[in-house]
Amino acid sequence: MSVEPGQEALWRAAAEVVAADGRVRGLEEQEAGPRSWEGYARVLWEAARHRDAGVRGRLEAWTGDPSVGAGARQMLQAWSAVVERSEAVLAGWRAAAPAARSATSVSGACDAVAADGNVQQEGLQLAAAVLKTRWAEPFEAWAAIRRAWSGVRDQGGQQDAARTAAMRAVEAVWGGERVRDVTALPEPALVAGARFTSPAQWADAEFEHRWQQYVLDCCDKLEEALQAAPGDGGDGRQLMLVTGWPLTRQRDAELAYLAQYEQYGPTVPFGSRRAGYGIEPDHAVVLAVPGFAARHAADHTGDDQRRIVLGPGLLAGAAGPDERDVLMLLRGAYPYLSADAAGDGPWARPTAMVTTARAVRRVAQERRQSAYSGSDDSLEVYNDLVVGKYSWVPDDDHPGPAAAVLEKQPVHWLKDWVLCLDIECGPRGETALYRLYGTVTSYEPDTGHVVFVPTGGHPAIAVPVHRIVALTGDRQRRSEGQVPAHEPYDG
Repeated sequence: MSVEPGQEALWRAAAEVVAADGRVRGLEEQEAGPRSWEGYARVLWEAARHRDAGVRGRLEAWTGDPSVGAGARQMLQAWSAVVERSEAVLAGWRAAAPAARSATSVSGACDAVAADGNVQQEGLQLAAAVLKTRWAEPFEAWAAIRRAWSGVRDQGGQQDAARTAAMRAVEAVWGGERVRDVTALPEPALVAGARFTSPAQWADAEFEHRWQQYVLDCCDKLEEALQAAPGDGGDGRQLMLVTGWPLTRQRDAELAYLAQYEQYGPTVPFGSRRAGYGIEPDHAVVLAVPGFAARHAADHTGDDQRRIVLGPGLLAGAAGPDERDVLMLLRGAYPYLSADAAGDGPWARPTAMVTTARAVRRVAQERRQSAYSGSDDSLEVYNDLVVGKYSWVPDDDHPGPAAAVLEKQPVHWLKDWVLCLDIECGPRGETALYRLYGTVTSYEPDTGHVVFVPTGGHPAIAVPVHRIVALTGDRQRRSEGQVPAHEPYDG
């Protein structure tokens, strides 16, 4: 049964409305109370605002249609209402979450204490006394103390409550634990052994005393560092690239407050990350944040310089940043942006950089290229393409023989393989060549677009042929986990 395009647009929009309404309704029905930034980061990522442009664009194209126009207008009203409710929930969550300055002060205190390597080392030494097998992972007591203490202090809880939370977090794992290796306990002993009936009983008591004292010592150091935290340092705003977005993983807990700040520019691919036994897309965004937040985020991720990249400050009184500054930061995460080809114009031709690179690739495989140009064996071409024996190089004047070769391919099979798309990135006059990794889902010979899905399962992007140098496979790396999102083009 065929469905008319207008009816399909309404059906898809209705599905979006129902799904978004369900998410918002679930949040509206939650009990009022304190909210965490980790929770906000998850809610924000699923918010209706991210689908707004797509849903509106799908419906607005049919509002004037005589048969489905009334339905399209009605669906637009329903969608607008859902988006409005979604934004109200987000605003309420932000109001109930800790102040950003509190979050950065608490996180900064944790970082200051963690800088003393002896803190973690003492916890690992205690863990070694109860480690059950040589392959078991030791319990990271410091990490548990940090999370529990931060969770209370972030919410404005007092010192005693934070200490109690930390003690309970460690007690849940080490409470009543038996010592397996007495020699792993620090010396000298702090508990006298005369009142115990066996060495094992003494060792268990010594361990219990040690871990409790360790928790108290860590909390004291954290409180001292919190009191010594520096001031805010001004309210000027600064651009910042954040990778590993959304900030929903446990390792992101002390950065999750960044989710409250305004995003500029698109969300771009940043490869993939582990999610249980599989992978999920990893993203990058540009935010405008207060100066104190920019400094905290950069300091907190100092060991991973790709997580946070600071950009220029915003001029006082400016409504927003310069778009060129935003795009420059985004290109540091992913070199090809949809804005690149959008500025080329509808009748754009390949640049001299592209035609030169194509010529080099053609010469490198001249015999194979000429054989495919006259071949009807599309399966042979396909097999050689996905394993990197053959590179498809577009025609300089589209369409031509190369376009015909790709048009004959079973393109729907290409989505099963990670391919290399060699492409010109950046605005014209400032372009560079890169190799992007991902899958190809379709080829549109009429428009000259290759539909490409960046590795990690990101949304598809339509890449115009005049930007493409070549499409091929990788002889050694053929799966998601083996390839980067992109790398410089090496010819």
